[in-house]
Amino acid sequence: APPLDDVEVDPDDFAVRHDQWEEVIWPALAHRIPAFERIGVTHSWAGHYAYNTLDHNAVVGPADAVPNFYFCNGFSGHGFQQSAGVGRGLSELIIYGEYRTLDLADLGHDRIVRGEPFLEKAII
Repeated sequence: APPLDDVEVDPDDFAVRHDQWEEVIWPALAHRIPAFERIGVTHSWAGHYAYNTLDHNAVVGPADAVPNFYFCNGFSGHGFQQSAGVGRGLSELIIYGEYRTLDLADLGHDRIVRGEPFLEKAII
């Protein structure tokens, strides 16, 4: 989910904002888990983050308007975590014309076209 005060940023600005860690993230972690008071940042980076703005979930499946074109994008940082399952589901869809073991239909592109988000019920 996006931050409550999501702000516009310059897409060419890759400056790491260490103040966000020091002033917002670290105090919240340390409040919940006191052991986090002893941790600090050792490495950091800034870069583009791919996600769909409708519901922040991946877009997986066929493009109805373009034959033999399949979407598999917008994972918002979860791509590596979800890649095995999505790869299996998408390969079944391409080979058999249907999902067989993992039904990924709720992540289809048609929800984007309809403007109907697929909202997760258990997001941290």
